[in-house]
Amino acid sequence: MVGGIPSAAALPSLRSSIEPRDPAPMKSEDELVAEWLASRPPVLSPQQALRSGAELGPAYNGDTRASNHVSKLHTEIKVDGKVIARVFNGGAVEIAGEYRFLSEELGFGNDKMIGPDLAEDRARRIKAVLQKYGAVMKDDLSPTDLLATQLVKIPVLELVRAATAQTQEEWVDEMAKQQPLDPGAFFSKVA
Repeated sequence: MVGGIPSAAALPSLRSSIEPRDPAPMKSEDELVAEWLASRPPVLSPQQALRSGAELGPAYNGDTRASNHVSKLHTEIKVDGKVIARVFNGGAVEIAGEYRFLSEELGFGNDKMIGPDLAEDRARRIKAVLQKYGAVMKDDLSPTDLLATQLVKIPVLELVRAATAQTQEEWVDEMAKQQPLDPGAFFSKVA
């Protein structure tokens, strides 16, 4: 070493101490998917999910431009009083991890609507699937029936429309204020 600089003879050993000798092999896509799935909650059957007591955390209240911001909430879907899904005015959906069978069963990627029309359709479809697996609507129960469902542990379903729910016309008007619309950008049922 001359003046704190390693000599040329020392460079190979210095280089080998810095460079990895055996780089980690790249993981295949299947391995990455398997790792991701292993980090998720276990996949529950619909009946297990309905009995799980699972719920979503509080609605997102950060960036107001986010499609899942609390100010854009359309409908909350509850099972036994716990929020298990949220549908937003633009049609975005949040579902508790234990209920992920809903997104797999409903195939949300094939929807043709937008905005609150889509939100209402998705909430209605989620309700239908939950009822198919044994949940009963709270609105359809008398107080006596409600007590009986709790005793025999039948899941009670509620769809709670948020104060921030918009009509299709209101949503289209809001979208137009945010950015200029190209002709035909949105189709509305409003004449």
